Amino acid sequence: MESPNELLLLVAVGVGMMLILAVTFVLFFSFSQNKLRQEQIKAQQTKLEYQEKLLHSTLRTQEEERKRIAKDLHDEVGSKLNVIHLFMHQIAKKAPDVRANIDEVAEVLNDTINTSRRISHDLLPPTLESFGLASAIEEFCDRFRQSHTLSVNFESEGTRPENIPQMTELNLFRILQELLSNTLKYAQASEINIHLIQSPEKLLLEYRDNGRGFDEKAMENQKGLGMKNVESRLQMIGGTWHLQTALGEGVKVRVEVKLSPG
Repeated sequence: MESPNELLLLVAVGVGMMLILAVTFVLFFSFSQNKLRQEQIKAQQTKLEYQEKLLHSTLRTQEEERKRIAKDLHDEVGSKLNVIHLFMHQIAKKAPDVRANIDEVAEVLNDTINTSRRISHDLLPPTLESFGLASAIEEFCDRFRQSHTLSVNFESEGTRPENIPQMTELNLFRILQELLSNTLKYAQASEINIHLIQSPEKLLLEYRDNGRGFDEKAMENQKGLGMKNVESRLQMIGGTWHLQTALGEGVKVRVEVKLSPG
């Protein structure tokens, strides 16, 4: 028969083993949970990276398609419309009795030529490629003033950097278009101020409207496709932005893109 000491020893050993098993179980459970969380974070990060790559690819494809359509409109459609316009003037000279009808058709055709030129220009501004971002923004603001009642002021400092990639200028121009579009749709603003600063080291684009503004926290929770495109375009060119707004205080956006040495 076992002595009381031996029984106590057995109980102690049993309790110790149970404690060891309990601690082992807790540690295993904690390790499993941590590993599961890490896998979930990794999966979420992979998903976000895939979505970003997909959006970047979509934007690049979109720009390539815009460039192709703009070229076709200018080289094919525009040139053929001009030839038709010339033929109609020649017909009007040879047949004065139908000149009135020819003139009416020529006027419609001339409007079509201008519309085709405007669409081609909007798809890919030739000024951007030839003369740079500042000239393209100036031209865009002039055309914007003609078609809208908003007061648009543009100032530019510095000269076009020699080492600036064309894709950087194009994406900044698209970002500005998106900001103007948002102001036009939602801000109820009467004035827009745009300031571009160019240097060999970086580009600064400041945008401000005097509209009704909005709640930044609400925007963080409900970003539209336009704002996501702005962020994606900035990621593509290594840029950053800071948005400052509040209800009744308009919108101020500061975009910065650092340039690599030429």
